[in-house]
Amino acid sequence: MRTRLLLILLPALIAPYLGGCFPKRYNAAKGTTNYPSELGRGETVNVQVTRDGEMMNIVNGTAIEFKDIDLWLNQRYLHHVDEIPPGGSISINMGDFWDVWGGGPNPGGLLRWYDPTPIVLVQAQIDEESPLIGFISILDSEELNR
Repeated sequence: MRTRLLLILLPALIAPYLGGCFPKRYNAAKGTTNYPSELGRGETVNVQVTRDGEMMNIVNGTAIEFKDIDLWLNQRYLHHVDEIPPGGSISINMGDFWDVWGGGPNPGGLLRWYDPTPIVLVQAQIDEESPLIGFISILDSEELNR
């Protein structure tokens, strides 16, 4: 029993000393598209975004239904969202976001190798022509101290 426990905990114990030996999230097949900077920034609406471990929680405090949108994280990572209902909320695993090269943010969680990617800027792309809609990102205490 002790040997099994040691084998389970060993990677977590030595990870801080081997930080450069473990690759960051990458899957070329998951590559998305470039951030649409040409659309510019539109208004910021009362949609609040927070982190809870590996999850991004989104609370829509508006009467707007966000349907079939692309959600941009930190002007780099993309995830398609089917719907955020008015007055509703959704949770998205941070591991579902990918960038143009197939890289992903560090989702966090208990047994992580790297610090989680902070949720600094979240924007909704509703179509190919309209400016991006800003959401309100609420940093947690860990993100504020980095």
